[in-house]
Amino acid sequence: MPKDLDHVLTVVGSGSRVTPLLSKGPKRVTCVDISPWQLSLCELRIATIKELGHKDFLAFWGYPPVDMDRIRRQEIFQSLKISSSAKEKMTQVFEKNSWESILYEGRWEKTFFKLSKLNKFFVGSKGTNVFSCQTKEDQERYLVNKFPHKAWSLSVLMLGNAVVFNSLLYKGSFPKRNIPGTAHNFYLSAFNRLFSQDIVRKNYFLQLLFFGKLQFVEGLPIECDPDVYKKIKTNLLRGIEIQYICGDVIDVSKKSPHPINFLSLSDTPSYFSPPKEQNFMRDIEGSMVQGGLVVNRYYLRTPEHLNTEGYRNVTDTYNEAISKESTQMYSYGIYQKI
Repeated sequence: MPKDLDHVLTVVGSGSRVTPLLSKGPKRVTCVDISPWQLSLCELRIATIKELGHKDFLAFWGYPPVDMDRIRRQEIFQSLKISSSAKEKMTQVFEKNSWESILYEGRWEKTFFKLSKLNKFFVGSKGTNVFSCQTKEDQERYLVNKFPHKAWSLSVLMLGNAVVFNSLLYKGSFPKRNIPGTAHNFYLSAFNRLFSQDIVRKNYFLQLLFFGKLQFVEGLPIECDPDVYKKIKTNLLRGIEIQYICGDVIDVSKKSPHPINFLSLSDTPSYFSPPKEQNFMRDIEGSMVQGGLVVNRYYLRTPEHLNTEGYRNVTDTYNEAISKESTQMYSYGIYQKI
């Protein structure tokens, strides 16, 4: 995302995909999600960065290596400036969790905790010990000589299928795969890229899959990076107009009263059905400024017969950044308004 844009519109998720964008100093950010709970979580996340120091931020959320007791967490929460709606929802979440960290209370995180248990059953200590490697050279030797590749392949085969994900996470809404090849080969290839990308202890996604939680500070998400955190905080204190809207991101984009410079759709296009699957880019085209970017992320499914009239495909411009992405489970379609 370029710096100092007038208006950014983004799918929220848990909010940790929004916060890094704030480091680029946009003047206005519209946060959209179909879940009011996700919006409240995002609002809380942004408030903690704005009002807390880096160490307290990490401790409040439960990021390693620091921790925070329940009484202190509750005191901080009560002091934060968030909307009454967000405070009510997040109070319910924290009270249900006895004011312990809620970092792993999301459905996605709970799913990966379960998957990590099964994965450990297959790969054992020979699998998890790869995280002890401190250099890429050590890791490469370990992967050649000690890593249990057959057990790992079996684990991926058993865990990486639509039946498992539908039962644990997607509740029947798992994307209808249209990428070539088998799901097993897709996941193995993605993980091979991650194993060769850098030392695995730097990867939060692999930590979740092997341990069910973050074990090593090297793998903390980008919002936790001290320099990025400082930029986010500085820009928030200078003043960014942030709006939270509960709704469909395409509908909200079409009706936006402010022209959009950067639109981050996450992987929502993988869940669209015809005719929306074909026409969503044209539907939002009138709201995009000339030169504005639309970032689509695809999981197992790319939109078929997508109408991109009025845009230039600039995905290849970002291949280096894509190669460093921390899950390697996605393909991308990045388009610039002509």
